Amino acid sequence: MSTYAIILGEPDGVLRLPKAPLRNSTDWTQLDSDILAHLIQVQSQIQQSRWNKSDVRFTVQEDKLLEYSFPEFADFVFVAVYFRQLIALKDSLLKDAVTRYCRFVDCQIRSAWVKHELDSFNKNIASDAFMMPGCTVRQLFDAFMYGAALIHKIPPVGSPARQHFLDIYDNHPRHKLLYALNMSLKTLMNYVGNITLVIYRDYSYWLHDYGLPLPDTRWHNKLFEIKDRT
Repeated sequence: MSTYAIILGEPDGVLRLPKAPLRNSTDWTQLDSDILAHLIQVQSQIQQSRWNKSDVRFTVQEDKLLEYSFPEFADFVFVAVYFRQLIALKDSLLKDAVTRYCRFVDCQIRSAWVKHELDSFNKNIASDAFMMPGCTVRQLFDAFMYGAALIHKIPPVGSPARQHFLDIYDNHPRHKLLYALNMSLKTLMNYVGNITLVIYRDYSYWLHDYGLPLPDTRWHNKLFEIKDRT
C-alpha cells in the first residue's frame, strides 16, 4: 500500500488519502449542508474574481514611485463582502465550516490538518499587515469596512472606527497602504483555499454516498441569471 507524506500547509498529501467515512450521519442537518456549500461558494467567488486576478505590486527608487498595479476599487468591494464573512467575529464562516466538518469526518488526520490551517488563518489575522507594523490584518480590514463606511453608514466624528481609518489612511503612502491591504487578504486566501479543497472533496462524496440533504442555496454566480423560457 503506497503512503503519502502529510505536510501541514500543503493539501496534496491529504487529497491523496482515500475517501473519508462520515460518522454520526443521522446528526447531519440541512444547515450543515448549507454552511459547507456556502464556504465553497465564497471561496470560489473570491478565487474567480477580477480582484484575485489583479496584480499587487509597486516599484520605488529612493522615494519616487516608479510604477504600480493594484485591484480596482469596485473589484475590492466585491470580494470584501465575502472576506467579511470569513473574518468578522459575528460571522466566522471559516471557523463554522471547519467545526462542522471536523464533527463528522471520520479521519483524525484530516481533522488535525484543517484545524491547523484554521489556526494559521487566525494567527495571520492577528498578525501585523504587510509593511504596517503595529496594525494587524483585522484592524486594517476593519478600518476600511467600517471606518471608511464601505459596509455600514459613516460612523460619527470621533468614533474609534472612523479615527482609526483616518489615522491609517492619512499617514501612510497610498501605494504602501493598498499593498498592505490587498497582499494581506491574498495571504488569507491561501488558508481558505487549502481548507476548502479538503472539505469539498469529502463533502461531495458524503452528499452522494450517504444521501445527505442537498444544500438549499441560490448560487451567487447565477443569482441574476434570467433563464430563457422559450
